[in-house]
Amino acid sequence: MAEVKPLKGLLYDGSRIGGDYACVMAPPYDVIPDSMREELYGKSEYNVVRLILGKSFEGDTVADNKYTRAKLFLDRWRQEGVLKKDETGAFYVYLQEYNHGETRHRRVGFMGLMKLNPSGRDEVLPHEYTLKKPKEDRLNLMKEVKGNLSPVFVLYDDGDRQIKETLENGMSASEAVIDICIDGIRHALWRVSDNPSLEKIVTGMSGRKTFIADGHHRYAVAGLYRDTEHEKKGSLPDADYVMTYFTDLAEGDNLTVMATHRVIKTMPVAGEDNISAGLSRYFNVTECDGLPGLMKRLEDCAGKAHVFGFFGGTKYLFAEPKDEAALLGLVKENKSDVWKNLDVSVLHSAVFDGILSLGNIEGNITYVRDPETGEALVKDGSHAAAFFLNPTRVEQLKAVAELGEMMPQKSTYFYPKLLTGLVMNVFQDT
Repeated sequence: MAEVKPLKGLLYDGSRIGGDYACVMAPPYDVIPDSMREELYGKSEYNVVRLILGKSFEGDTVADNKYTRAKLFLDRWRQEGVLKKDETGAFYVYLQEYNHGETRHRRVGFMGLMKLNPSGRDEVLPHEYTLKKPKEDRLNLMKEVKGNLSPVFVLYDDGDRQIKETLENGMSASEAVIDICIDGIRHALWRVSDNPSLEKIVTGMSGRKTFIADGHHRYAVAGLYRDTEHEKKGSLPDADYVMTYFTDLAEGDNLTVMATHRVIKTMPVAGEDNISAGLSRYFNVTECDGLPGLMKRLEDCAGKAHVFGFFGGTKYLFAEPKDEAALLGLVKENKSDVWKNLDVSVLHSAVFDGILSLGNIEGNITYVRDPETGEALVKDGSHAAAFFLNPTRVEQLKAVAELGEMMPQKSTYFYPKLLTGLVMNVFQDT
């Protein structure tokens, strides 16, 4: 169950960046390709990308590398007053307004500190497995900056709407601290620091079950860092908490989940026709006229289970199960029926492991949100095949997490992503 407390946030001082908050913000580190990093570097000498995803150079050493440079940037920006830490604790209300399809959506949440689980206790429920390499990367960064630069994204059930009411009152009581638009998405931030509101949020969150929507690696690394702090003298008490963004499961239509598609670098089954033949044993496979047609077919079948798209270089194929029972029989994991019926579970277990003998070797799968990116990776010869699927639903995420099970890596993509740079959390004033 969630235990939250206010945060003394580290925020950009608008007067030191010319009032242009948009130029110093960035998406989460794990959705920034090299080309975007270059663009972000060029936007401002103070862009937060220098902290979360700095460049590596030839000649980097243990004492001089992207992690140590992040620490130097952070310290210098604080000394120069570019970044300032709030003197009093607050919860930061975060509003995102965005278009998805033809609908305008409005998602409201708040950022604060959430106590990390004691080892072995599942009070905050994850739903995805984490990978070793990203955890090592984030832990190396955290050891240098001693804080959280990006929040974990968590869902909770605000059945009585008590917290939502407090957040809305906080927004109406004052002007936004930051209010910017990036790529058509509005990001606005309010600081709520009056004691009655803080108490309502702390009390309202107490005892509520929470589910990690995004930031599994950040949450896992925060726990690892907390454990190392407990082992040494003079540990940082704030390491027991992780900066977290909370939003309500009851937001419903304002929780937009997109699919994360799989692009395979090396296939054990050579040739597009051979792969198609393998799929045809369990699927009715039909050819579509290009990627738009394939994705439209997938979208039209969003309510159906276990339909997939495939592109191997020339043909765009739509696969629909011939026999659900036979297909699910290929899912060999000792998991619940809820887990076995997830599209991502069927794709990884039945298709990759069972039909194609591909396995799930870390590093052989590139995860992409845009189908066009997956198509391009196959066309340029760097990857052998792309598999497209429909999004996991929020109720599926909740059901799997409540059973204590984990989905395959990158099973959900909550849109829009949270901006990095709005609020940061440092454990000590050094």
